[in-house]
Amino acid sequence: MKTFIHMINKQNLKLYIRIVLIFLLIVSTNSVHGQQLDQLWTGIRQPQPQSELPKGKAPFQKAERIAKQRLKTELIPTQQGEWIITQGWEMTDGATVVESGTSIFDPQLNTNKWFNATVPGTVLTTLVNQGVYPDPYFGLNNMNIPDSLSRTDWWYRCKFNVHQHIGERQLRLLLNGINYRAEVYLNSKRLGSIKGAFIRGEFDITHIINKNSENILAIHIFPPNNPGIPHEQSMIAGQGLNGGVLSTDGPTFISSIGWDWIPGIRDRNTGIWQDVRIKASGDVLIGDPLVTTDVLLPDTTQAKITIQTSVKNVSSKSVSGKLVAKIENISISLPYTLAANEEKILTFTPENYTELNIKNPRLWWPNGYGNPELYNLSLDAQVNETTSDVKNIRFGIREMSYELMVSENNQNKRVLYTPNSTVNKGKPVFNYEKRAFFTKDNQLATIADAADVSGLETLSNDDPIGPFLAIRVNGVRIFCRGGNWGMDDGMKRVSRERLEPYIKLHRDANFNIIRNWTGESTEEDFYALCDENGMLVWNDFWITTDDTVEPSDFNLFVKNATDVVRRFRNHPSIAIWCPRNEGFAPKGMSEMLTAMMAKEDPTRHYHGQSRFLNMGTSGPWGYFKDPSLYYTQNAKGFNTEMGSYAIPTANTIRKFIAPEDQWPINDVWAYHDLHHTTQNFGDFMNAVNRYGTPDSMEDFVRKSQFITYDAWRNMLEAWNSKMWNNTTGLVLWMSHPAWPSMIWQTYTYDYETPGSYFGAKKACEPLHIQMNLPDNDIMIINTTLRDYKSLTASMKYIDLQGKVLYKKDLKLDSKANAVTKCFIPEKVNNLPKLYLARLELKDYKGKVLSINDYWMTDGNADSYKEMNTLPVVDVNIKDGIIVTSGVRKMKVPEGIRISVEVTNPSKVLVAALKLNAVDKSTKAIILPAYFSDGYINLLPGEKRNIELILPQNRYNTYSIVAEGYNVRN
Repeated sequence: MKTFIHMINKQNLKLYIRIVLIFLLIVSTNSVHGQQLDQLWTGIRQPQPQSELPKGKAPFQKAERIAKQRLKTELIPTQQGEWIITQGWEMTDGATVVESGTSIFDPQLNTNKWFNATVPGTVLTTLVNQGVYPDPYFGLNNMNIPDSLSRTDWWYRCKFNVHQHIGERQLRLLLNGINYRAEVYLNSKRLGSIKGAFIRGEFDITHIINKNSENILAIHIFPPNNPGIPHEQSMIAGQGLNGGVLSTDGPTFISSIGWDWIPGIRDRNTGIWQDVRIKASGDVLIGDPLVTTDVLLPDTTQAKITIQTSVKNVSSKSVSGKLVAKIENISISLPYTLAANEEKILTFTPENYTELNIKNPRLWWPNGYGNPELYNLSLDAQVNETTSDVKNIRFGIREMSYELMVSENNQNKRVLYTPNSTVNKGKPVFNYEKRAFFTKDNQLATIADAADVSGLETLSNDDPIGPFLAIRVNGVRIFCRGGNWGMDDGMKRVSRERLEPYIKLHRDANFNIIRNWTGESTEEDFYALCDENGMLVWNDFWITTDDTVEPSDFNLFVKNATDVVRRFRNHPSIAIWCPRNEGFAPKGMSEMLTAMMAKEDPTRHYHGQSRFLNMGTSGPWGYFKDPSLYYTQNAKGFNTEMGSYAIPTANTIRKFIAPEDQWPINDVWAYHDLHHTTQNFGDFMNAVNRYGTPDSMEDFVRKSQFITYDAWRNMLEAWNSKMWNNTTGLVLWMSHPAWPSMIWQTYTYDYETPGSYFGAKKACEPLHIQMNLPDNDIMIINTTLRDYKSLTASMKYIDLQGKVLYKKDLKLDSKANAVTKCFIPEKVNNLPKLYLARLELKDYKGKVLSINDYWMTDGNADSYKEMNTLPVVDVNIKDGIIVTSGVRKMKVPEGIRISVEVTNPSKVLVAALKLNAVDKSTKAIILPAYFSDGYINLLPGEKRNIELILPQNRYNTYSIVAEGYNVRN
């Protein structure tokens, strides 16, 4: 039977286009049926007038079309019986296919006008890589890319030959992720369809594939049904509202319509965004395993492992065999017999297999609490002693438990919920449809009907953290500090190589949690990197706030969510599943999700809300003129969103704004999220202007780093100050940018680390000394599992010439995972207009364990201008590879570790000094570069050692340079 695309000839092109457009219109209309659009936000209904659109002095960059190449498709092996289809992909729009007048499966089809496609990748990624459009991240280039890309259907095509040794194996085609809908064809045969950005598509191709000749794979991709209209930020239009009608198409990348941290992505991330594979097997296939680890708390020297998976016979005859499981030196097997087309669940339990009772397990810990140890499991389904199918799973041994308050029989009680302790798993424990109010902005779940509560342990209601959620790992309370990922990358360029430095920057900032906001960073490499670096993951699904339209197809949504849970549930990093951002799941969907989660992942907590449920409220997101309010009004509970401005370095800004538009602040800055109409921008600029009105981009950036360093440190230190006395976690909004931005980020898109990064990193030191507002009381925050004895906490007031004006010391101990109050400094008279308060924490040998500086004034805003009286200083820099006894140079997995000694030879303070590594030849800044500290202050004559990690290939090719407020660059 001929496919639709075969039957269309050139004369029917207009009819074809009309059919596609009518189809999209009908689906779009039906998709919002039943929702009250007059009450819920759907986005703007028509494009903004020209007068509101952003304009720059610099012209749009021009792209140069890259000539089409004839690339041979390669099948790259990933494991036994599995290959990734790569390199030979081609792509074009649907109309071009029709206009060719030739079947897409004709080997002689002329594809010279097609594009070499980037797979995995989106349509826009291909078009940028092929020189059709310039980099949308630069300046206003995105404004010159047509939004019609999101209303166009696309064809992907590749030709390939399979390996001869595949023989008579069962063959399947696996698509790991497309957006939004796909029709899949092989050799003129329709295999089936996929719908939703987060579900796998797997198709039997055993009797369709040509094993001895060329194959043609064609995938017809359709964009989301309701792409909406992006709001374009400008100085006139302002920030605008978030999202819109695209949310009805969830499961998809709902932020790609445009948000207050990313512009509208012109293709809405349509495309084959994850890889495509061929799998070869025998007659028995292994499903999605579930590996459960149970640490026998409070004893952490013993653990139990349970392995469960389905096995399916895809043949028409009965088969017998065994499932072999291997974990390091453990090898066990379980026999099975399967009737024709039968599927069974097989389970290895520690009761039946004593090898799964692990003594002295290497536990997986969040960053800062221990090593994130991982194990490898191999499952081998054998028939007649021959491998039929293989699954390799990496997992961690750890026990998740959760403190929270619930309502039972109209009584509030605090409980410890340990999913593994639930005897009869598979049914919901909590009811999120029936809730009780603890306060007007904090609700409590009730116990579900007929719930097995054996996993609940009653705690004291007198605990000062009260109703708030606290996460435990291996029995230890984890003080959660980290950040939101709105999206990994605006164009979904999400290779491991691209993502890994971002996760490492989180680790080096002493973070231990990432929130996968509305699930837009749901992919294997993200979770794997979080596993490796000790990042807990709070994982949302694909719905935004409850004032915006909701998904129209609940079954589709839950089907995608189910596949995500099955696919990623063995990652030890995932700590929380959550239905949406800032709202409960819609009525009707909520029950479906709750039941699905209890069945598919009985090892974790499914939390019904990201705020207003055992949480503090989310936000605020703007600059605080009075930072003491963080401490007195905002620091409470577990907050999943709080942020401020985060101005990049001048080096970074030059990468995405043309010289003509770098100063003064203009539409290009507004387009890149400098929200000048919201987020207390006036107060932020007043804070910058305290150092004098900036006269250039470089001057603005230099002064802004003081403000952003303090803002991000203040947020986290406010939460530190009440650790376990009211606060349990703070997830910054955001730690990670999806594109070049001026707000809500710790590092920037290019891996650079401005003041916001080092301010957050300082506050999250595992052993940390800090000064709290408004009383300036000194406190030690110890988030490690170690008690520290005989510490010395000290405070000094120092003038700009380095003279000590006040000093106070105190000897004390610091208990593990606790706050230790030190002292409140006495009031000192006759202090200068501007001076430095330096805090130091030393061990009994005098080694500095923590150093923390605060700039102080006499209360007059103009006093900050005293900073401008400091003369420019040339600092001295020495660097060398760290050496250990008998070892010439020490290498670490990330690269080479370098010790840098920086000295202030002058008689005045050096303020806000930052080191950079540059290429010796080009002088370009090397990124990523992992410095242990930045934006430091050096007293006259002071030396400081800073560690740096660079890639291995940078050995002997780098130089270290300095920049700072009064440092000669």
